[in-house]
Amino acid sequence: MQAAGGGAIVVVSSISGWKPSPQAQYGAAKAAQLHMVSSLARELGGFGLRVNAVSPGSMLIPGKRWDRMRREDPAAFQRFSEEFPGRELVQPDEVADVIAFLLSDESRGVTGVNIPVDKGQNAPTPQGY
Repeated sequence: MQAAGGGAIVVVSSISGWKPSPQAQYGAAKAAQLHMVSSLARELGGFGLRVNAVSPGSMLIPGKRWDRMRREDPAAFQRFSEEFPGRELVQPDEVADVIAFLLSDESRGVTGVNIPVDKGQNAPTPQGY
């Protein structure tokens, strides 16, 4: 990257890195990623490298946890969707769009940040932590 005149690194973390949720070890690992991004942005900035993070909220991915809940327990899914102001979970392409932006030259002034892509999700789980 340095030989090419710099570059960008994007770490995919999670809203669980800064919004408490069950499985403390997962949240702690994601919080560590966010700290690493901040530190690496400072350490690598002099080499022309930008380092940022994206923290997705709960995503509606076909066949995965929230999709299964939506099909198998619509009432529970409805309650969970209330954690989102717009009542819609994150779509994978919404996360991909933010990552593409952070990797592009359009974000050349952005480094050391965490961008939540969570549609304003209040809590990472149906338990409402």
